[in-house]
Parts: sequence; structure tokens; C-alpha cells
Amino acid sequence: MTPDDRRAQMLASARTVFASLGYHRASVSDIISEAGVARGTFYNYFESKRACFQAVLSEMMDSVSAAVHPIDVTRDIPQQVRENLERLFQALTADDEVPRVLFAEAAGIDEEGDQGLRGFYRAATVRLATALATGQALGFVGEGDPMVLARLVLGMVREPVFQAWLYGEELDAQSVVDLMASVMRDGVLRR
Repeated sequence: MTPDDRRAQMLASARTVFASLGYHRASVSDIISEAGVARGTFYNYFESKRACFQAVLSEMMDSVSAAVHPIDVTRDIPQQVRENLERLFQALTADDEVPRVLFAEAAGIDEEGDQGLRGFYRAATVRLATALATGQALGFVGEGDPMVLARLVLGMVREPVFQAWLYGEELDAQSVVDLMASVMRDGVLRR
């Protein structure tokens, strides 16, 4: 294997281990056993379990962030919002590993991890708030503080995914996307 392929293999194995055992119960031995590599090979790529977890988390965050594409104001905006929601829910629900690691395991490990998680949420919130403010300026988005609106939208995405994972329920992502698109289009209370 090339070094990049080996690292990718170990990250995939670590992701599986962290999702099944949780960060605190998982060990380097569990990861190398899952990956089928020697301990020395693990340490050639990661200085610690914590560094490996951070790499898994960063990979997940990048995948989720990449699912959301910029809105092109010359095209149908509600359709692009729907497409972004569909891609976002696909990234978050492709397997049970993402919600567990991203929403349950990442918080509270240590200050460095919490800073990384805050950075991810901050970047997502600012990116969404900027898009909402632009939409307001163009007359596509209703009034309201863009940061608060961004947090509300992120909550509408996060909570169905997290709670479906938490309760072991199957999430019908398409139904959630349909409902979110409706809520975003019409608001909660009809005028």
C-alpha cells in the first residue's frame, strides 16, 4: 500500500472502532487490530489515539462541509437549498458512525477537541449566516438575525440525525428534507 492508502485504511478502521466503542473505551490496540497493522505502523502515522481521533473527526467534518454548495442566485434558489439539504443529510446519515462520532463522542474529550468542535460549528454557522444575510439583501430570505437563523437551521439538521441515532431509529432523510424545505419556505406559523 502507498502511505496515503495505508493512512486512509487506518482512519477507516479507527472510525469504525470509535463509533462502536466510543472514544474513551477504544484503544490503539483496538484500532491496529481492526486495521490489521503493527503498533509501529500506527505510530508512523499518528502520535496518539487522540491525534488519530482528531484526524477521523476532521475527515468527517470536511465531508459534511463539502456537502453544502454555494447558492447560485441565477438559478432556482429553493431547489438549490433542497439539493444542499439532501447532500447534507446523505453525508450525515450514510452510516451510523458519523452521528455517533460527530455528535456524541467528539464533545467533552478535552479542551483541544472541544476547540476543534467549536471551530467546526462556528465555521458552519458563519458560512450559513453569511448566505442567509446575502439572501436577505437580495430579498430571498425573510427578516431576522442571520446568526440566530443559522443556528436554527443547523438545529433542524442536527437534531433529527442525532436523535434517530440516539434512539436507534431509522431516519427517513427524504421526509426530513421535505419537512425542512417546507418549514424554510413557509415558516412555522402560516400567515
